[in-house]
Amino acid sequence: MMNKKFVNKKALVLGMGVSGRSAAEFLLAHGASVLGVDGNRSHLENHPEINDLKQKGLRVEHEEAVNGIESMDFLILSPGIPETHPLVQLAKRNNLQILGEIELGCRAANHRMIGITGTNGKTTVTLLVTHLLNQNGIPAIALGNVGNPLTKELLTIDPKTTIVLELSSYQIETLHHPCLDSAVILNITPDHLDRYSSMDQYAEAKCQIEAAVKPEGKLFIEEAAWHFFGCRHLKRPCLKVGYTKSCEIYTDLTTIFYQGKRVLDLPANLQGRVSHELENFMAAFALCVDFGFTQEQFISAWKTFKKPSHRIEFVTELKGVKYYDDSKGTNIDAVIRAVQSLDGSILLIAGGVDKGAAYTPWIEKFKEKVKLVCAIGQAAAKIEDQLGKELPVIVFNHLEEAVRYAAKEANSGDTVLLSPGCSSFDMFKDYAHRGTEFQRIVRDILKEEKIK
Repeated sequence: MMNKKFVNKKALVLGMGVSGRSAAEFLLAHGASVLGVDGNRSHLENHPEINDLKQKGLRVEHEEAVNGIESMDFLILSPGIPETHPLVQLAKRNNLQILGEIELGCRAANHRMIGITGTNGKTTVTLLVTHLLNQNGIPAIALGNVGNPLTKELLTIDPKTTIVLELSSYQIETLHHPCLDSAVILNITPDHLDRYSSMDQYAEAKCQIEAAVKPEGKLFIEEAAWHFFGCRHLKRPCLKVGYTKSCEIYTDLTTIFYQGKRVLDLPANLQGRVSHELENFMAAFALCVDFGFTQEQFISAWKTFKKPSHRIEFVTELKGVKYYDDSKGTNIDAVIRAVQSLDGSILLIAGGVDKGAAYTPWIEKFKEKVKLVCAIGQAAAKIEDQLGKELPVIVFNHLEEAVRYAAKEANSGDTVLLSPGCSSFDMFKDYAHRGTEFQRIVRDILKEEKIK
C-alpha cells in the first residue's frame, strides 16, 4: 500500500550504496520523485541495481553537478557520509529535512521495534534477540546495520513481525522519530575517532538513540557506559544493566536479578567471571523481559543460538595451536575483549585502516598474555610505534605473511588470533572478506601439514 506521506515529495538521496539504493526504491514505490547523488560517476552509470531503479523513475547526478537543491522536500543521508559534506551543509542552509534511511523507514513503519547500539556486541545481541523471539513463537527480523536495510524489508514485511534494529552511531545521527519500544546501549569505548572529533562527541552520538525511544518505552544502558557517558548525555530515565545492586538488572555471576528480584539462573558456562558474553546475555534478557518468557524458554532458546561468523570464531587446531577469526573486532576494546576471552599465550594479527584511537591501552592488557603482535595494513607503523617498546611487534606486508609467520612461531597451547582493531578497506572488501581470507590461509596451512 502506498504511503501518502511520500506521494509527490521530492527527495535527494545522497550516497547510492546499499542503504541509499534501498531508500530510493522505497520512496519511488511510495510515489516520490527521487534524485540519487553519488561521488562515483562509474557507480551511477554501471551499477545494475541503480540501472534497475532508473527504469522505475530514479534520476541520478554526480555530486558536483547537483543544482536546485532548494526545491527538494528532504535529503536522505547515507550513514557513511558525514554531515560536513558540502551538499548536507547546503541542505541545512536551505532548511531541508535531513533524514537517514533508518529514520525514513521508522516514519513509515507500524511494527514493534527494538534498537541495539554500542561499540561492541551489537550484531551478536541483535541476532540473539531475534533468535530468542523466533524460537518462542514471536516473529522477528534483524535489520539495519546487521543486514538488509529497514526500508528494503518494509515493502513486504508482516505488520505483526517485531523488527530488531542494529544501529551504528552514524545511523543514530539522523534518527529522531520515536519508534522504538525498547533499546539498549551496550557499551561505549573508543571507535570511529577518524569521524568524531573526540570520544565525548562519539558517546553523544550513541546516546542520541534516546530520541528514538517512545515516551512509554524502555532504554537500557550498560553500567560502565552510564557512569562514563550516559549520566551526562542522557536526558530521559534509563535502566542500568551490570554487576552491582544499584543496577535495575544485575548479576552476582550466578543469577540475574531484575528490580531486586531473582529471575534467572545463569547457564554454567557464563557463571563465575565477568565477560563480554555474559554482558551480551544480560542485554538480550533486558530486551526480552517484557515478552513474558519463562527461565526455561529463555535458556532453551539461548542454547540453540549460533554466534555470527568472524566474531572470536574458532577455525581449527593444528599441532596444539588454536586459530581464531575475530575479523569483526574493528576497534581497540574489541581486541582487548577477544584477548581476554581466550586461554593461553596469543600471537595476535592486528592492523588495517586506522580509526583514530591510540593502541597504547593494549600494552597493559596484553602483558603476560600476548607473546607477539603481527602488524599489517595502513596502521602497522602506528601499532609498531606505540607498542614496540613494550611488546614484540613485527610488521608484515600481507595477511598471509603474518599468518604463516605466526603459525611457524606458535607452540602447542598457544592461540593465533586475527583481531585487527581496524577497518578492513585497505586490503579487503569488508571485515567478512578479511576473515574468510584468514580462514582460507589457515586451512591451506593445515592441508600442507597433512601432506608432509
